[in-house]
Amino acid sequence: MNVPRVALIGECMIELRHLTPDRLALGYAGDVFNTAAYLARSAAPGAVDVQFVTVTGDDPYSAGMRARWHAHGVGDRYARVRPGGRAGLYLIRTDEHGERTFQHYRGESAARDLFGPDQPASVDEAVAGHDLVYLSGITLSIMTERARARLAEVLAETRRRGGLVAYDGNHRPSGWPSPGAAAGAAAAVLAHTSIALPSLDDDRLVHGDASARACVGRLRDAGVPEIVVKLGAAGCVIADRDSMEAVPAVPGVHVVDTTSAGDAFNGAYLAARLAGEGRRAAAEAGARLAAEVIGHPGALLPPPGASVTPSPPSP
Repeated sequence: MNVPRVALIGECMIELRHLTPDRLALGYAGDVFNTAAYLARSAAPGAVDVQFVTVTGDDPYSAGMRARWHAHGVGDRYARVRPGGRAGLYLIRTDEHGERTFQHYRGESAARDLFGPDQPASVDEAVAGHDLVYLSGITLSIMTERARARLAEVLAETRRRGGLVAYDGNHRPSGWPSPGAAAGAAAAVLAHTSIALPSLDDDRLVHGDASARACVGRLRDAGVPEIVVKLGAAGCVIADRDSMEAVPAVPGVHVVDTTSAGDAFNGAYLAARLAGEGRRAAAEAGARLAAEVIGHPGALLPPPGASVTPSPPSP
């Protein structure tokens, strides 16, 4: 039996999370990497080959980052090293309701070289040969326009070979000159997308979607056959070309930190779909993992088998 191969394209950064106003905890995270880690966590052992496609530096933090990937079951076969490059950085604070704010320092991140002129054609070829390719709107935001065009060609080739493309329009306004620029870049990816996994809050900012139904309608018009619109505490809506169904979130969850809830949902959903589960069962698996993640500080649960040390509350 062939093991499904998944390539996830994005950026991993240094995460500094406030424990107290003047104490920080070091970690490594990023929306696509988070999904990679949660996909690997959700799959049965050896059931999926998960590879993270990115560019890192050669500094000690980039080395520590790669070690963390491996601990989470994520491979770095297609993660290039840029000599002299550095990792991006973000700081995170959470309020008393578990909602988070970020400060990003990613202007010189090596991951901005993704699909740039220094990327070997062999990486494009390898990515296109995967069973599933995943990326996000944040992936697009760190790439040049020319790099995004090159990526679109790879996604088209993925589909031509029978692979799937999954896309989450995860949006950070600071990464774009305007919502229109983000929408234009998303349209080029949605033309090749098999599974769309947007959050309504993001798509409302970028595309003006007033409701989950409006979001589903727009994505259907774009030709996307499988759609999951994430609604936070209200759960999600799953849809195909003909039907639409609401799936509730897990009730009664104590929220510590909402960071990475959507990424965790995506990872569990995709793992279930790759295992042959139906869309509703996959959405329920996503909701369960998201509920676990928001009860934990930071973007990532500890790797399987690691001990958990409670953290002080955020300021």
